Amino acid sequence: MRWIFAGIYAPELVVFVAWRQWCSARMLQKQIDQLPDHSSKTDSNRDITRSGSHKPGWTMVHSFFACAGGFSVELDSLSGAIPPAVTPNAGAVDEAARPTRLTLTARGVLFLAQNGLLPTVYREEIDDKSKANDLAKATVIVQATWMLVQVIGRLAARLPVTLLEVNTVAHVICAFGMYIFWWNKPLLPSEPFVLRDESMAPLVAFMYSSSEISGQVSETVIKSQTPVKTLLAKMLQYSTTPELESLCLRMDDIDQRRDSSAPTLDMPIFQSPLMISIQKEFVKSGGMSESEMKAMVPECTLLSSAREYRFQPAPQSCLQLLHDLKAKEEGTAFFERRPRVIYNSEMKPRDDPDIRRWDLMNEALQSDPCLLSDRVLLSHQIYCESFSGKFISCIHLKPEQLVARHISNWPSNDLLRNVDGLIVGIILWLANLFYGAFHAAAWNEHFPSSTEKWLWRAAAAYIAFCGGFWVILNSAVSKWARLNNFWEKWMDGEKSWAETILLGALVVLCGSGFILARMYLVVEAFLSIRQLPVEAYQTPQWTDVFPHL
Repeated sequence: MRWIFAGIYAPELVVFVAWRQWCSARMLQKQIDQLPDHSSKTDSNRDITRSGSHKPGWTMVHSFFACAGGFSVELDSLSGAIPPAVTPNAGAVDEAARPTRLTLTARGVLFLAQNGLLPTVYREEIDDKSKANDLAKATVIVQATWMLVQVIGRLAARLPVTLLEVNTVAHVICAFGMYIFWWNKPLLPSEPFVLRDESMAPLVAFMYSSSEISGQVSETVIKSQTPVKTLLAKMLQYSTTPELESLCLRMDDIDQRRDSSAPTLDMPIFQSPLMISIQKEFVKSGGMSESEMKAMVPECTLLSSAREYRFQPAPQSCLQLLHDLKAKEEGTAFFERRPRVIYNSEMKPRDDPDIRRWDLMNEALQSDPCLLSDRVLLSHQIYCESFSGKFISCIHLKPEQLVARHISNWPSNDLLRNVDGLIVGIILWLANLFYGAFHAAAWNEHFPSSTEKWLWRAAAAYIAFCGGFWVILNSAVSKWARLNNFWEKWMDGEKSWAETILLGALVVLCGSGFILARMYLVVEAFLSIRQLPVEAYQTPQWTDVFPHL
């Protein structure tokens, strides 16, 4: 229902969504094509296919299907590694809704493909789920083209164009863009292809910890945040901190563990594949120079096997350092940011699912140390008494949205993209500017009354103004960080009550006016047909030659 209203009152928004999904699907397709061997190892029918049997090719249809949440994992071995889902009822646990099925995002599908686990699905199977065909799409495009031909003919014959025709042409142009971007997109699947290869459990545990689903918090915790966060949480416009961001990889003494069964990585020799990978990523991220790392190797090779790298909750000092350094991702439009609900991992009690999940994550690192490649968010050294008062490396990995319970149609961080958020935001608001400018082209057309004429002009001008204003504002934010800092502090509720209320009232007032302006353009387009000039009923002579489909 929400997308029906969006298609009626904000058609360019649907085109923007189609463009984002097309960009993600195309990027996924290119990334998979560039893999050394993208033949599938995981069969969607719960089996492993490692032999040389025929494998289907990966197409844009597959990529769109993956972006829409067409693939999921359901593993019995994860039942004790993933905690139950939290329901909206004050954090109550719903045992029947345990997140045993995780939907793969576009990033998640690429992650599996990079690890040789690309799902094996034939295009015919996806088409069978979709029930959409090119003939139906082509018919719609022909009908839309006929509408454009009629309007162009009226303009050429100097006949008036009604407001309903102006509004319809705006929707037709948007429909063209939507069908171009979504030509290869199947309909949303009612039931995804489920992967049940139990050998994927270590990777899936890592994917879960890397995604926002692992940072879910109860409604009680959300309400304890700032008033702005509480309001946006009610609107489901908040994000949580993935567990992986609050964990760290560091060497520690086995005697210092709180739980002897806590997962570890056996590291008797510094030159193991995992340690080599850690060295490379630590040097690359600037945590230590290459000469310092080389000088450190002889000391570490003498360490006993009781010294191990393992996942563990990051100390509060590390979390504060992450908070300070990760203030803003470069190139991200500030309107994209949602206030995050962050919990202190040191205060979170360790339970059996945590221990089991971290154990699986360590297995994934042992079997594939390349998981660290380009995933280091922060690397630094901390003082550790367990190492005779020496400094040891502490590595924090970068989380990605790899799995989710449900994939939303609205583009978010689960989609791939090769342009920064600033460009994405500018494109969105440019489309809004053109939508308002297109309706402003009917500035001097016939209106039933003078009041309706001025309301139409005001609505079209305001929509175009908002688009231009946000384009300029997004560009200004990239140059003046103080604007972005002010907005983010307001989103986090760190401004004074006066500033919070003032800016909140301004946002509500402008946003309400923006919605009313869009609604008026659509409603007035239909109301205006009650009184049309005589010329509006005339048609150009040459259009009679073409049959109307």
